[in-house]
Amino acid sequence: MEEVLETMQLENMQCDVCEGTTFQERAGFYYCVECGTQKDQIRAVDITAEDNFDETAAGRYTARTIRQRKDAEKEDEDDITSWEFYNYVLRGFLQELLNMGAKPELKLMTLQVWSAYLGSMEVAFSKSNKTGLPKLNVRALPIDARIIYNHKPFKKGKKGKKSTVTGDPNDERAKFRLWNRTKRNLDASGYRTHGGPSESEGEQSLHLQWSLRARKLLKRQMPLKHLDKHSRDSKGSMSCHSLRPRVKQLHSFDRNIYCLNIIKLYVVLGIALNMVEDDIQLSDLVRFIDEEHLTKRCMLNYLPANVAAKGKALLKDMELSKIKDKVTSKMLRLNIGYMSRFINLSEFQKPNLHSLAERYILELGLPPRLLKFVDSLIELYPPNFLNAVTIHLYPRCEARAMAYILYAMKLLFGLDDLKERNISESAAKINAQLLEVGGDGAPLLFVFTEWMEFVEIRKVIVSHYNQSFARRFGVATQTGCQVDDILAKEWKEKEQGETFGWMQGSAAMQRQHENLTHIIETMLKDHFGESSKESMEKERIDFQPSLTPAHSYFNRILLQATRSDGANMRIQIPDHMKVNHSLRDLDPFVLETTELSQYLSQHGLKLRVEELACQEDIQKVGIFRPLIVLRGDIREYRANTDIKTETWISELKKKEKRPDFRFSQPTGTYGARYLKRITMHKARREKIELNNPFWEVTETPSFLLKLNDTEVPLDSLSSLQTFEEGTMDPLNIPLDLPRRNLEKKVNPEESDSATDQGAEDIYDEPPSPDELLLQVSNFDCWLLHGYMRKIRQHDKQKLRQLFPCSFRWLLETCASTIGIVWEELYEELLVLEVMYHHSIRDWSNHRDFLCIQHNTQEKDIRTLARTYKEFW
Repeated sequence: MEEVLETMQLENMQCDVCEGTTFQERAGFYYCVECGTQKDQIRAVDITAEDNFDETAAGRYTARTIRQRKDAEKEDEDDITSWEFYNYVLRGFLQELLNMGAKPELKLMTLQVWSAYLGSMEVAFSKSNKTGLPKLNVRALPIDARIIYNHKPFKKGKKGKKSTVTGDPNDERAKFRLWNRTKRNLDASGYRTHGGPSESEGEQSLHLQWSLRARKLLKRQMPLKHLDKHSRDSKGSMSCHSLRPRVKQLHSFDRNIYCLNIIKLYVVLGIALNMVEDDIQLSDLVRFIDEEHLTKRCMLNYLPANVAAKGKALLKDMELSKIKDKVTSKMLRLNIGYMSRFINLSEFQKPNLHSLAERYILELGLPPRLLKFVDSLIELYPPNFLNAVTIHLYPRCEARAMAYILYAMKLLFGLDDLKERNISESAAKINAQLLEVGGDGAPLLFVFTEWMEFVEIRKVIVSHYNQSFARRFGVATQTGCQVDDILAKEWKEKEQGETFGWMQGSAAMQRQHENLTHIIETMLKDHFGESSKESMEKERIDFQPSLTPAHSYFNRILLQATRSDGANMRIQIPDHMKVNHSLRDLDPFVLETTELSQYLSQHGLKLRVEELACQEDIQKVGIFRPLIVLRGDIREYRANTDIKTETWISELKKKEKRPDFRFSQPTGTYGARYLKRITMHKARREKIELNNPFWEVTETPSFLLKLNDTEVPLDSLSSLQTFEEGTMDPLNIPLDLPRRNLEKKVNPEESDSATDQGAEDIYDEPPSPDELLLQVSNFDCWLLHGYMRKIRQHDKQKLRQLFPCSFRWLLETCASTIGIVWEELYEELLVLEVMYHHSIRDWSNHRDFLCIQHNTQEKDIRTLARTYKEFW
C-alpha cells in the first residue's frame, strides 16, 4: 500500500514552472503537487535535542523548514556579459530603424561593423586569443570578470567599529541562536560531513586576461608581476590597486572607444547607415534618439524574458546611470571618427547631395524650382569631401547640402535686410493684382517675408505638441506641455515594463503606489475636472518617425484640426498658415519671366523687371581673423601691498588690452622675390601647355558687326543684346545696349541734352497703371569671410551681430533643421563662397579645373582660398 504524503502550502512561495502553491515533502525536499518540480529554495532540516537543547519529549525530534539559497551556477544561468547585453539592444535598435524604412542591407552591414569592433576590442573574432575567452579591457565591468573568470571584486568594508556581542557569555539563548545560524550556513554552503571541502572552494577561478591596451595602461600603475598577482586574486582580497583606471586618467581616444556603452551602438548604426548609403543620415539618427524612438528607456524589451526579469540589478551592473543621456551631433561625429580609425575602416561614402537638397527644400517649405538652381550649383563643380589630414573624418554632407540652399537664397534675395524686403513688396503687389484678374487659380509669386512668417509660426505650433522639436529650435513652451511630455513618456515606459515582475515590487509597495496614485488623480479630478491621463490624451498627438519632421508634423496637426474631435484644440491655426508656399512661382526671380509676362499680357498688363544690387557696407568690414595667442614671459611677479588705489587704477588703464576679435582689409601683398617665383611658375605652366601636342588651344575668331556706323566685336556683346529674350532667337540687328537698360532709350530727334534729361525722367517715372514692376536680384551678394576654426565662442557671438537680421534668422533656422549649431553651417557656407568667388580662375573652363588664382597679388585672399580648399 502506497504511503499517503501530506500536502502543505508555503507562504510567499510558488512553483517556478506552473506557479502552484501546494507542495509535498519527500526526503527533506519539497515537490510541487501539480507538476512534480522540486523547489530548490527550501529544505526540511531535522533538528534533534542536541541541536536545540530541548530534552522534552516534544523536542527530541522536530522537522523545521528553512530556506536555502540557490547554487551559484544556477544564479549565473541568466547572467549575461556586457557584450551580450548590448548585442540584444543593438538588434532591437536595428529592428526599429528597419521599421522606419531603412534599407534591408543595413542588417548585414551593422553586423560587420559590430564584429570588427568586438574583434579590435579582443572580445570575439580575434585570432590572437588562444583561450577563446573574451579579454577584459580598459574599463571592464565587474559583472564581466565575475561571469567569465569567476572573479569577485574586492569590496571595502564599512568604516566604523565592529559591533560586539553584549550580555552574559553563558546565555543559553545566545548559544542557541549562534548554533542555528552556523547550522544554516553549513547546510546552505553544501556541507554534508564535518570537515569536507565546500563546492565554492572546490571551484577553480581562471586568471584574468587583459587586452593589449588595458595591459599597457595598467603597467603605468604597477609592475607586470604585481598585475599577475591581481589577475590570480579570484576573491578580490588585494586592495592595493584598482584594476579600473579613473576616467580622468584616460585619454580622449581611450574614453570614447574602450568604454563600451550605449553610445557605441549609435556609432555603429551611424557608420552602417553611411556605408549602405541609406536615406537616414547622421542628423536624422540624432533626432530619432532625441525623440526617443531609439532610447534606453525600453532596452529591457529587447532582452529575453529570463534576462529582463532581473531588471534594475542588470541595469545597475551595466552602469547605465553614468552615461550621458544627451547625444549631440558633434559628439557622435567625433566618436564615429574614432571608431572608423579603430576598426581601420575605409573612406566614408558620399551621399547624394541632390536628394538631400530636395528633402531639405521640402522640409523648409520652399518651391521646387529652387532645387533646379541648387543642382546647377552642385554640378558646377561637385565636392569630393576628401580631407587632406585623414580619411577617418566623417564628412559634413548634411551641412554642405544645406549650405547650398542658403547660398542660393542669398543670391536670389540678397538677405541684407533691404534687398529681400524690396523684392517681397514688389512680389506682394503683383500677387494682389493677379488675384484680381485671375482669381484663386492665378500663378502667385513667392514672397520671402510671408514665407518667413509662415516658418516662424509653424515652429510655435509644432513645438506645442512636440517638446523635442521645441528644444531643437529653441522655442519656449508652457510648463504644462513639458510636464505632459514627461508624464506621457513615463506612462509609455510603465506600459512596456508591466510584463516584468521587477517593476511591480512587493505587494505592500504596490498597494502604497496605487494609493498615492489614487489620491493624486482624485485631486486632479476635483481641481481640473479631468485626470492626468485624460488631459494628456486630449491634447497629445503621436507623431510617427519622419525624415521631414516639420513638414510632416505640421500636416498631421492640420489634419487633426479638420477632424470633429479637433474642434477643442487649444491652438487656433490662422488661415494664412494653410497657404502652401511650395506651390508659389519662383521662376521670375531666376530671370525666367516669359510665362508671367504672357499671363499678364492676356489681361492687358505689362511686366517690367528691375534688378537690385546688394549693399556694400558689409563687404567693407574685411576678413575676420582668429585671436593671436601671445606667450607670456616666464618671470616672477610679486604683489605690491603698498600701492595706492589711484596708482593701481592708472596702471591698469595704461596696459594694452588684447583685442578679442579683429577685422582687417585684404591688403597684404607678397614680396618681390616670391611674386617673381609665382610669375615664373605661371610662365612655365603656360609653356608646357603650348608645347604639349595633345593640348591645342586656339583663339576664337572675332567677328565685327556694323552697329550705328561703328564696327563692334561680336565677343563684346552680351547674349541679351543678340538674342530675343522670350524665344532666344537671334535678332536681325543687335541691340546697342543690353535689354535690361531698354528703359533708357532716347529719342534720336531730340538734342543730346534733351536726350539725357529725357532718359533720366523716363527712368525716374513711376510705372503706369497697366505696368507692374517686379524687382529681382542681380545675383550678387555680400561677403563676410574669415577663419572659423580657431575663434572663441565669445568672438562668434560678436560675428553673429554683424549678420543682417534676415540672414541670421535663416542661418539659425537651417542649422536647427539638421540639428547642428550655426557656426558649423556658416563654415560650410564660407567654403562655397570662397570657392565660387575667389578660387575659380576662368568660369568658361570651370568644368576642367578649380584652382587658386596663381597670379593674384592679394596674399590674404589666396591664403583664405588655400585654407578652405582643403575642406572641399
